[in-house]
Amino acid sequence: MNLLNTRRLAAAAALSLAAALPAQAAFLNHHFTFQSGLVDQVNASVVGTGYGNANVAGGVLNLDGSGDYVEFATALVPNAGSYSIALFAMGNGVQAGYTEMVSQGFSGGPGFYLGTDGGGQFMRATDAWLSTGVAFGAANAWNHYALVVDAGLATSTLYVNGAVAASVPYAITTNPGGTPTRFGAQFAPYGEFFNGALDDVRIYDGVLRRRRGRGPGQPGSRTGDGSEPGPRPAGPGGPGGPGAAQGMTDGGRALLG
Repeated sequence: MNLLNTRRLAAAAALSLAAALPAQAAFLNHHFTFQSGLVDQVNASVVGTGYGNANVAGGVLNLDGSGDYVEFATALVPNAGSYSIALFAMGNGVQAGYTEMVSQGFSGGPGFYLGTDGGGQFMRATDAWLSTGVAFGAANAWNHYALVVDAGLATSTLYVNGAVAASVPYAITTNPGGTPTRFGAQFAPYGEFFNGALDDVRIYDGVLRRRRGRGPGQPGSRTGDGSEPGPRPAGPGGPGGPGAAQGMTDGGRALLG
């Protein structure tokens, strides 16, 4: 069985666990499927630069945890208000030490990042939420992660495979400036390189919401433009990337099902 098929099967197993995310329409600012290199599918002028051995193959971003990352010219994640970021990741084994899937800013800013703590087994979500108590997803398997910040309700919620994993009673804000957005590493001067693969990275203004009538493991539909039902993606590297987890919606487009 080739690596791509292995990834697809792993993704299917992870996606079968995906539940619904919460509710307010979200506007998709950036979307990276890695079907066309490091180009943003929303704004083609936004293109990342790969460093080290970072490479796109099989429709995913591959990182070896040793100096690999992608950096953009500007910060892509909103600093305040309501915003959401969602992505698929697969870690190559359990990493010891801090790792980051996405980051931007500077230390104490507070800085933005979504990754793991010093033991590599529990998640951190920005300098403002260092101890989430949330276990990082199973190694060598695709898992879906989302951070949803709701300024209206003053909450920040972390989801793993579509299920609520933890929440805090404040809307996380971070300061502008510092290092622009990176995939697979921490902002300068830190490394904290992620060893694995990323796919279907989506960054929004607004809050991702629950799809009515959907629950854990229930298939939905995926649309090309948010208007008509279309075929369901096969998983990482398949049509539309691995955006087939169930239940998440940005207010019109079916994101994960």
